[in-house]
Amino acid sequence: MAVVEDKSAPGTVQLIDADGHMHVKHSEAAHDVVLVPLPSDDPEDPLNWSKKRKLLQTSCMVMYTVMMVFPSSAVYSVTTPISKATHLKVSDLVSGTGAMFLFYGWGCIVWQAFALQWGKRPAYLISMAASIIIIAVTPLCTTNGPYLATKILQGFFGAPVESLCEISMTDIWFAHERPLYLAIYGLSLAFSGKLAPVFAAFINTGQGWKWTLWWCAIGMGVAFVYCFFLMEETNYDRHITQTTIDAGSSSEVVNESKATLSEKSAGEKEGETAATIVPDPAMVEMGQVTYPRKTYLQKLSVIDKKRQNRVLDIMWAPFKFFRFPVVVWAGFMYGTNGLVWPGILNATASPLYTGTYHFNSNDVGFAYFGAVVGMVLGSLWVAYAGPKLVMRLARRNNGIAEPEHILWLFLASLICVPFAMLLWGLGAEYHVHWFGLVFAQCILAISSTLCLSTAIQYATSSYRDLGGELITTIILIRNTLSFAINYGITPWINAQGRRNTFITVAALALVCNGTMFVMIKYGRKIRESSAPLYWKWVDQARAKGLSH
Repeated sequence: MAVVEDKSAPGTVQLIDADGHMHVKHSEAAHDVVLVPLPSDDPEDPLNWSKKRKLLQTSCMVMYTVMMVFPSSAVYSVTTPISKATHLKVSDLVSGTGAMFLFYGWGCIVWQAFALQWGKRPAYLISMAASIIIIAVTPLCTTNGPYLATKILQGFFGAPVESLCEISMTDIWFAHERPLYLAIYGLSLAFSGKLAPVFAAFINTGQGWKWTLWWCAIGMGVAFVYCFFLMEETNYDRHITQTTIDAGSSSEVVNESKATLSEKSAGEKEGETAATIVPDPAMVEMGQVTYPRKTYLQKLSVIDKKRQNRVLDIMWAPFKFFRFPVVVWAGFMYGTNGLVWPGILNATASPLYTGTYHFNSNDVGFAYFGAVVGMVLGSLWVAYAGPKLVMRLARRNNGIAEPEHILWLFLASLICVPFAMLLWGLGAEYHVHWFGLVFAQCILAISSTLCLSTAIQYATSSYRDLGGELITTIILIRNTLSFAINYGITPWINAQGRRNTFITVAALALVCNGTMFVMIKYGRKIRESSAPLYWKWVDQARAKGLSH
């Protein structure tokens, strides 16, 4: 077996083997596509799972994502009823939401370290179990102090939804498949965020505002049972020897160390399976190694294999990645397109619809369907155009795939965000028909949906061996930007006025998304400059038992 990667430019890989001369594993669907990352021969390697097994694992990620995100956005359409029924002011509810998102981001530091050290499956299950209790108790907190405390806890225990799900997707899907399945994750994230206020509005009308959260707790309980019996552990220590290639040279192919197979089997924790086998070197040479298979009960275990303790290293890693411009830029693009621009629009949505257009709470809920349609369009754009774009540009580049190829998807954001902001701000100022504002929400949702999979794909493709750690850096940037805009947008609009604010935002969005061209042109040089430090960190992580 072999792996092909230009170590002078992390992320640059030989994705297409047009001549069939490379002695590596290829895709069964497209025989000239090289499998990246390179899987081992172990059938329990998540990359080697069957399609059915991978789809089942993906369904667990989607279930977890939807049920964790619903309670975080369900209150958007019922803030007024909550305020009237409790001692909470609307400003208290907004502050609680801001604190929740802040801890969604910073809580990733703890959860990512826990998941990579002790297992992703227990991290998900603990997250859901704690969140069920927190969400069930929240309707009973009718004053600011207890309510704020529940939102902080909700953010902390819900943090895995922000960073761990992306890594779980990359654990099981190859590089040429990831745009599609990251788009599915992005769709579930955006779908639940946009549709939760719609459901909450109708639940409030029929059963009262408390049930908007109690139904979320019930749904989370269903997700816990589903994931407990069907979700598997995807941490896997894959030891593949890689060769260093000089910048500008063609790719080299190297063989996996034969000793790796013995090391892996010897590293399995005692008692994990009675069928554990340490391969004989002669069997390795003949390619007749028998790997142990997990039983169903072993798949339900919440105890991952033992590794040298890296918790402090992993917790510190998000701050180290601020030295990598590619990671910082990916976090910036994800943060601005995913939360900042939509946050500015959402801050004015309820007052605008109820005050200018005289909508009731149900009408406001219906208006959010515009964003749902945009979310679907954005997901289709990424799911359809993403894989085709990566493959086509790799073929044009002599089979070599660069992480920057995926950035062309941001063309949609470059067009959609300024247009949506101008339509929303100017349309509200000059009282256009309400459908103009709904259309603006739809167009903006296209960008806020595609930015997730595109930014994550770019960063993890560039530094795939430490993808589980750099995701936290991206989320920290994203949620800190969201926290800032939630507290800054009201004074901004009061100082500049709604019309001028949205004109300014449209101009800023055009400039920010225009930076995609800078990264497309200079991204490889930036990655080359970071290569020595990156490979140093990879070697250090491998020495302590790198898990993906």
